[in-house]
Amino acid sequence: MPGKETATEIGQLKQLADRSEEQAAFAVTLLTPRHRRDVLQAALDVLAQAEYAPARDAILALYRHYAERGEMRDPGCYMRRSVLRAWRPLARPDDVPLLLAAVNTYEFLPPDFKEEAILLRAGALVILNDLDETLARFHAARLLDDGYADAMSGEPALTAARVLASQDQAVALYAYAMRHGGTLADVVSECLRSLTDMPTALVPSLLTRHADSTESIVLVGLFDLLLNHREGPLGRAFLDDYLREGADPDAYRYLAMTVIARGDELLVDTLLTAARLEQDPDKVAIMAEALALLSTPEADEIRAQLNSRLQPRTRRRR
Repeated sequence: MPGKETATEIGQLKQLADRSEEQAAFAVTLLTPRHRRDVLQAALDVLAQAEYAPARDAILALYRHYAERGEMRDPGCYMRRSVLRAWRPLARPDDVPLLLAAVNTYEFLPPDFKEEAILLRAGALVILNDLDETLARFHAARLLDDGYADAMSGEPALTAARVLASQDQAVALYAYAMRHGGTLADVVSECLRSLTDMPTALVPSLLTRHADSTESIVLVGLFDLLLNHREGPLGRAFLDDYLREGADPDAYRYLAMTVIARGDELLVDTLLTAARLEQDPDKVAIMAEALALLSTPEADEIRAQLNSRLQPRTRRRR
């Protein structure tokens, strides 16, 4: 349970919410290791939003304190990750050495000795990209496939893919998206959606590679690539087939909604035709939801038909 002092300090921060300068100044006074982590976290959250220049020295001192004996003082890197968020708007080129150390930090903690510095490397890479794109590009290429990305979050590979995309580094993204095995679905999806300026002649290879994916997020990335490519929509035969026969409900909902939002006449016609014939209750519900975004007499007529097909299921549930 937080002590009275902790509650008072966090309470003071909240009371100063409508006086941002005073709030930030008070937050700086809390950035010492003697304070509890919840107090430090509250102060760092304030400073991450404030971009308060006088906080810079205190932020860096706190970061150095944790980095000096990271595994003992900050297991899991949670505090260092929070410090990075407050540090980013105040970062300067002379911070690069500290950031390089962070982006190269790996910590293996007992009892499982699982690598725990994932978010630290990802956060440091983002700031490094703000300061030195060349260094960030090389480290992003490394972190895209460093062998320690988290299977659940995809980090730091996911951030690495976004950094590479921000620098138009399509070759590395294409290489990852084309790999067989050893990839993460979220990262593959990010690579795919970031390749909309790639040579059109290379798109069929990606389509062949991922058209039969069982991962919803990978299919979503593939749809984004095909629909948003500079010469797109590409892969119309695949998109038509998926609108008629796609089996993954999450991917299907995304495609149907995106097709309606984009307003491509040929794809919308395919969706309308498929909707007239669809009987699967889950897809009928998705189509009805999507067609609600399309205000045309034909869409309204088909949506009414779809809703009528859903009514028996609704009555049975009652």
